[in-house]
Amino acid sequence: MQRLRYLYILVLALLGLGGQASAQRVSIQTHLDRSEIRIGERAAIEMTIRTDNLAATRFHLVEDSTGTERFRILEFGALDTINVGGTIQEIKARMIITSFDSTLITIPPIVVETPSGSAVSKPLALNVISPEVDLEHPDRFKPIQDPWDEPYTLWDILVIIWTSWITYVAIFIALVLLFIYEYKRRAEYMKEPEPIYQPPTTAFEIFLRRVGGLKGLRLEDQQDFKNYYSELTGALRSYLGDVLHFDALEKTSSELLDELQGYPLSSDYRRTIEGLFREADFVKFAKSLPLRSEAEQVTRSIEEQTKAFHLAWLEEQAKQEAERKEVAE
Repeated sequence: MQRLRYLYILVLALLGLGGQASAQRVSIQTHLDRSEIRIGERAAIEMTIRTDNLAATRFHLVEDSTGTERFRILEFGALDTINVGGTIQEIKARMIITSFDSTLITIPPIVVETPSGSAVSKPLALNVISPEVDLEHPDRFKPIQDPWDEPYTLWDILVIIWTSWITYVAIFIALVLLFIYEYKRRAEYMKEPEPIYQPPTTAFEIFLRRVGGLKGLRLEDQQDFKNYYSELTGALRSYLGDVLHFDALEKTSSELLDELQGYPLSSDYRRTIEGLFREADFVKFAKSLPLRSEAEQVTRSIEEQTKAFHLAWLEEQAKQEAERKEVAE
């Protein structure tokens, strides 16, 4: 009998320890930030909740015989979550309440439930009193609580804009600026454009532009070199034909070289031209594939010697013009 009594005591002790451990895993503590408010004022219930399963934690107010009509819950939200250790987490929450009944109200306990257990807070008492009213001076009445600001709607904004004198001033200024802009634009449109002087482009300038366009071109396969030499010889043909006054574009390479024999070209310039046309014929008809450096060197030589020839040709033209003037005088 004595042993059976000890066994009962041990079982009760174990149950007590299990309940205490469960209470440590799930708990709730609450307190009011004030014990008394006036009608319409707010009070905050600060809550500290411990739970071992945050996602499955549920809480609610215990149903009271007096009901919740005596107070209203305005706001509720969690402020912070702290990891205490392991799966235990501590939630800091706040509930904002108010009341419009001047009496001592009892806020029922708050129940926290998780799959592993539950906890209940203590009920709280809040005294709600009526504000002192000076009936002899009703003009001094002030609202207990500031009114909530109503957000502006689109219609409210449109009404404010339409009824403001600033709107009409801005519209008038905009119309004046628009009239000035249209007047200037029309005057500019009606004004005859001044003729733009464009100096005539000489054959030498065209030659330099076409040769300059060859710089940086892709030179990798047979077709690239063929196009390169065709453009270079075409530019030289056009220049020589315009300056020396013969149809250089319709002549073959050999016919062009024969034609140049009758003109005062320097021997170096003549050899450079012959080398260019010979290399161009090899590329076009014999499918020769020169190096890029060779093509660029030929281009530089043609450009430099054509410049020298053009300067000499200009001096000769100026000398002939001076002689004609002397004869005319």
